[in-house]
Amino acid sequence: MIRYKRDREKLNEKFGGTKDIIFLDFELSDRSACLVFVDGLSDKNLFDRNIIEPLKAATLNSEITAEDINKIIYITDPIGVAKDLDELSVKICDGDIGLILDGAIQYMTFSMRSYVMRSIQEPPMSINIKGPREGFIEDMKINMTMIRRRLRTTELRFDMMKVGKYTKTNIAVVYINGIADDEIVEDIESRIKKINTDGIIDSSYISRYIEDNQNSLFAQVGTAEKPDIVAAKLLEGRVAIVVDGSPIVLTLPFILFEHFQASEDYYIKPYRATITRMLRLFAVMIAVLLPAIYVAIQEFQYQLLPLKLLIVIMNSIHGVPLTPTLEMLSLLLIFEILNEASLRMPRYVGTAISIVGAIVLGETAVNAGLLSIPSVLVTAISTIGLYSVPDEVEAGSVLRMGFVVVSGLLGMFGIILSFMVLTVYLVGLKSYKTSYMTPFAPLLPSDMKDTLVKYNQVNMKKRPYSISTKNRTRSVSDTKDSK
Repeated sequence: MIRYKRDREKLNEKFGGTKDIIFLDFELSDRSACLVFVDGLSDKNLFDRNIIEPLKAATLNSEITAEDINKIIYITDPIGVAKDLDELSVKICDGDIGLILDGAIQYMTFSMRSYVMRSIQEPPMSINIKGPREGFIEDMKINMTMIRRRLRTTELRFDMMKVGKYTKTNIAVVYINGIADDEIVEDIESRIKKINTDGIIDSSYISRYIEDNQNSLFAQVGTAEKPDIVAAKLLEGRVAIVVDGSPIVLTLPFILFEHFQASEDYYIKPYRATITRMLRLFAVMIAVLLPAIYVAIQEFQYQLLPLKLLIVIMNSIHGVPLTPTLEMLSLLLIFEILNEASLRMPRYVGTAISIVGAIVLGETAVNAGLLSIPSVLVTAISTIGLYSVPDEVEAGSVLRMGFVVVSGLLGMFGIILSFMVLTVYLVGLKSYKTSYMTPFAPLLPSDMKDTLVKYNQVNMKKRPYSISTKNRTRSVSDTKDSK
């Protein structure tokens, strides 16, 4: 049995008297009552009209239960109940309205959340010429709704949980029942439940805890900013993780080649998508290896260059005081600094800094004889190539510096040896029973239809064998294919 005065004081002490928690006292059928809510998280107009006014006008004589209150107020969501003040306080922090009523047999909560949020718009990193343009925002329910709109099936599942000692962040594990592997779903949920930390601010916090190799340089959890991408991955048998407060949705299992795929590839002709994917892969290879190859040729294997090109380069580097290795590392460092400055400054100022800074600094350094023109050109090409695949920027920027150091010490032999070691390392990585380098290692010919060469959608009748699923058939053209 609830005692109004005692419970109100305990709840007020639990919140420490903070001013954003409102205690609204009133009388309900000659009984003392109190509505508790976070100021700014509820629609005040609906709150007054659909909850407060009906409650004040109600007449109840017996022991009041949630069913009795549900007949009085005007809200679509059913009234929730809390077994104790701890559970009630958690629901209030989530944005619900708590009711403490003298003599009632349970604490009750109403859901009428309403707060300012960012509108749905095209995400900055996933811009399309063709295809859907709406992207996720920081509200979890809206993100879940956008996924539900694309997957209108009773088999779509949202498993809810909370993580974070202080943030109590809502997290949804999303999958399609009958397609996703139950063991993978259980493994993901188990890892999330084991997270014991003060708070989860963004979905990237979750990815650090659930990766198979937490110290790896390479991302092992996929990210998506658009609901159409998530829906497509769920249909392949993957599992998505939606985190409240984050516009980035995580996807698992993850393979390396997903970085080279874009949602627009599925909305254009396969021939164009194939060429684009090859260009992305070539751009990343150039971005990572070109500075190192340039240094190795200068330091050790200059005889590999045609004579005319060698003469041009020798004339350009004449008088430069730095060794090729130090020169290239200095340039890479300068470009990284310019990139950080352009990101941290206001948008228009940052654009000016990145363009003017690169031109002015590069030209001044060349004219002063500190840097050579070919080195600046190589660094610029490498940086442009790196940003052709934004998801590879973090690992690529570190790798190219590492390759430059190795090439300065061992030349082309060091580059080849380092590349072989890197390949072996990538082949050994796994993400929830899936090899990181699939479908190339292990070789899965059936999955090659959606890698470098993009086949027509009608020809991809099976889900990828690289992803463990319960249902392999994606589409059928006759009765034989359905078996």
